Amino acid sequence: MDRERVWSLRKELAQISRRAFERDLVGGTGGNISARIPDTDRVLITPSGVSLGDVTPESIIMVDLEGSVIESTLDYIPSKETGFHLSVYRLRTDVLAIAHLHPPHATAYSACVESLPLVTVSSRVVLKNVPRVECALPGSEALKGYVTEGIKKDPEVKALLMREHGILALGPDLKTAFYIADLVEDTAKIAYLISNIKNIE
Repeated sequence: MDRERVWSLRKELAQISRRAFERDLVGGTGGNISARIPDTDRVLITPSGVSLGDVTPESIIMVDLEGSVIESTLDYIPSKETGFHLSVYRLRTDVLAIAHLHPPHATAYSACVESLPLVTVSSRVVLKNVPRVECALPGSEALKGYVTEGIKKDPEVKALLMREHGILALGPDLKTAFYIADLVEDTAKIAYLISNIKNIE
């Protein structure tokens, strides 16, 4: 495994984590982001209990597809949501990055609708469909099961609403997963504005 390539991916994962926090796609110590190291069964994932705004390349943890820790330089433990990240990677070989975030507008819609209203042309072209999976406790086998079934049901999906929890955005690389998450939240904001304007009318 090319150590230089892994270090570069660590730096990019830390950068994307901070961007997600600064973009208000997540707050506190919530959310988790991961990246699969291409052509391996290794995954880099953000640590548990650390704000995405504070993630550094050194704090990121390497695990295998079964969840065993391969490398943790600062003795952190992997995100408690590692299970559903790894499940997605096992099901979707095209996915090399996953962002689980808690953007406020999209999370609000996740509590109220079966799928995100795709009210813009760009959302319909890029996202096509953002269905919802059911609610379960964070880190639970039940939540992992809901995410797994959601991916199996729509094997080309780019994003999922997670009921009362947030969103899951998938991409072939970290930037794309981030942009998908950002587009989901932007679409939710516009849908909310439209619904309020219609109420005024």
